[in-house]
Amino acid sequence: MALPVVLAALFLVGCQGLKNSTDSIQGEITQKSPYYLQQAAESNGETKTNWQLLAVRALILENDTKQAFSILQEFPELLPIPQDQERQLLRAELAAKQQDSKGMFQWLKNINLASLSNEQKARYYRVEIQANQGRDSLAQLRAYINLEPLVSDEERPKVIDKTWNLLTQFTPAMLNALVIDANEETLRGWLELLQTYQNNKADNTMLQTAIKDWQDRYNRHPASITLPGQLARALGFQKVSNTNIALLLPLSGPGNKFGPAIQDGFNTAKSMSSNGANTQVKVYDTGSKPLTAILAQAELDGATMIVGPLLKNEVEQLAQSASPLSILALNQPEKMADRPNICYFALSPEDEAIDAAKHINIQGKKSPLIIVPRGNFGDRVARAFGEQWSKFGGDAARVQYFGKLGDLREAISRGGGMSASGQPITLSSGVTGVASGSVDAIYIVATQPELALIKPMLDISKASKSAALYASSRSYQAGAGPDFRFEMDGVQFSEIPMLVGLSPALSQQGSSKYGSDYSQFRLFGMGADAWELAMHFAEIRQLPDFQLTGSTGILSTDNNCVVHRQLPWIQYRQGQLVPVK
Repeated sequence: MALPVVLAALFLVGCQGLKNSTDSIQGEITQKSPYYLQQAAESNGETKTNWQLLAVRALILENDTKQAFSILQEFPELLPIPQDQERQLLRAELAAKQQDSKGMFQWLKNINLASLSNEQKARYYRVEIQANQGRDSLAQLRAYINLEPLVSDEERPKVIDKTWNLLTQFTPAMLNALVIDANEETLRGWLELLQTYQNNKADNTMLQTAIKDWQDRYNRHPASITLPGQLARALGFQKVSNTNIALLLPLSGPGNKFGPAIQDGFNTAKSMSSNGANTQVKVYDTGSKPLTAILAQAELDGATMIVGPLLKNEVEQLAQSASPLSILALNQPEKMADRPNICYFALSPEDEAIDAAKHINIQGKKSPLIIVPRGNFGDRVARAFGEQWSKFGGDAARVQYFGKLGDLREAISRGGGMSASGQPITLSSGVTGVASGSVDAIYIVATQPELALIKPMLDISKASKSAALYASSRSYQAGAGPDFRFEMDGVQFSEIPMLVGLSPALSQQGSSKYGSDYSQFRLFGMGADAWELAMHFAEIRQLPDFQLTGSTGILSTDNNCVVHRQLPWIQYRQGQLVPVK
């Protein structure tokens, strides 16, 4: 028992040699890596080790994982306990930076939490949160709860928001299966807050009363002191009037083939709406002048809301602007930022892939494969599918690519099938999961001619016998003949309601103008939904669970007010199209 005391004493002597620096291996880091490397070069013994540990920490923050790993390899096997604990924590942080979940768990388990400073404990819990992402939601929730009292006042609201966001993703089955310890008062408070919200969210007055009662009972709970932002917005909901809309669309220049159809759908929905007569709409051509000039003109013209622009670069400009108007952008930037006056609505294939992952998961499938065209489009769709699937835990989703239509024709003419194997999808974070089970669901993102070849190839290889088949809306054309429908028997596909007869009034208007030009037809539906979203902007911006039944799907928003669509699913059955329950 005497050895740890001796080692700790040696560590303290080493710490005293940090040349009066405010840095400590157990405290906050204050310098860049060159400073610590220089100090280490001028020191020896325990002091040198301390400086090296600080240098490794700085290098990890600077994303120089190669040099950080190199220095960690130089340390002797035996170190004084405090230094060894810091080394283990650094190895865990390095594994986190490299998206190595196995390594994160391996190094965390060697750490004695009781021996760490509060700063080190915060770092420990951040790694634990990342390690459990998509694997153990309850462990991740507990790590957030443990992290909250250790962070700064500035960071605390962000941790509370992330805790709430994670909690709201728990399914009823997950909540029913929870077993919590008697001393987990904070976790119990979170669960009661969630139940309070779910029981009263339909009535804002009842919700306010119920939340106040919860705060009285849990007056020391972190969420009682600082309500999650999403919940605070719901409590402070106020209906606003958008009587003067500036519609920003490309009617000339780049994107001019998209703007008119969206404008047509917007105007058609306005003409069919009870609010239409009381709302003024002025259209601005984003191809005619710079966006800043259009925004200034719209404000001078008395606009109270902006719908648009459509092109991604213009949306990114708009997101950086200081415009105080309510904004429904018709695309979304690469990097999202939660702005209280902006929502984003786009008909993105990534969004459809996310919806497909949810649908396949709800149907109880465990090991899906997504088949996509080779190239940037296929990569984006596969990654979106994989990111969503990773949130469910379990096996990783797999991806398989196909080439051009001519290549498919040549393969099937030779009698070749298509195996359903694929490889685990690499996520945007760099994580590649493990796919251990056999494929039980195949999601095909292909045009109708491509699907007409891929499905028989899957039949030839018998892959379709052991896996349910799903397809994206790219494969659907209303004019497909009976031969195609019988060939596709059993395949489920998603499509916007308007194109499968679930929005008959708008469908009739659109089909008379666009016929079988489904790309324009979908833009028409997007314009119609943009009108509905504009009329309910306050709700989608402020109410977390608000949903709107639109022409392009059931619309809801996430924490950054990005509009997502839940599409209806249809199945080919004996030559007919039937809804999937």
